[in-house]
Amino acid sequence: NSEDYIFQNLDLFIPKNKHTVITGPNGSGKSTLLGLISQVFYPEDGNIEISSSKIGYVGVTPLILEDTLRENFLYGNLKNIDDDELIALASEFELFVENEINLDKAISNRSLSAGQMQKISFIRALLAEVEILLLDESTSNLDIQTKEIIFSVINSQNITVVNSTHNPEDFKFIDNQIIIHLNDDKRTVEFIKL
Repeated sequence: NSEDYIFQNLDLFIPKNKHTVITGPNGSGKSTLLGLISQVFYPEDGNIEISSSKIGYVGVTPLILEDTLRENFLYGNLKNIDDDELIALASEFELFVENEINLDKAISNRSLSAGQMQKISFIRALLAEVEILLLDESTSNLDIQTKEIIFSVINSQNITVVNSTHNPEDFKFIDNQIIIHLNDDKRTVEFIKL
């Protein structure tokens, strides 16, 4: 509902099944661009074409229910997923130090670390079989080791990742970078294939 345009004459192509990071200063429009891609926001003119409607989102503050680990994994998911698949993903993400994963374990945002909460968000997205994964500073509060664990799993998936971040150097495997430049409230967008 702003009178000012965030982007004007934006023409951008994001390759399918690649990891693209979006960088730019605060207020440059990184989250707005994610909102346009996900079609939460609509352009006043022009159109947005996406390859799939199976879109997932992981932000900086994950939703964690005061419930079992199983219910947190399956939140919003209508598919019948067996426990073995849940345990395999939890193990792959190294969710807990102990070897045994108890899906009936009660958890909350007070009983988990920031890294564990983010891992649950990523697991939830993968269980929903997303084809486009939008990340909005989703790993900004995490240590390097946790980021590496998360992205080793994410990069093994055949999905499109669009990752808004202030720290692109934290990610080993990036295919493309979108840089939003902000000069006197005018935004220009630069696409770089890495």
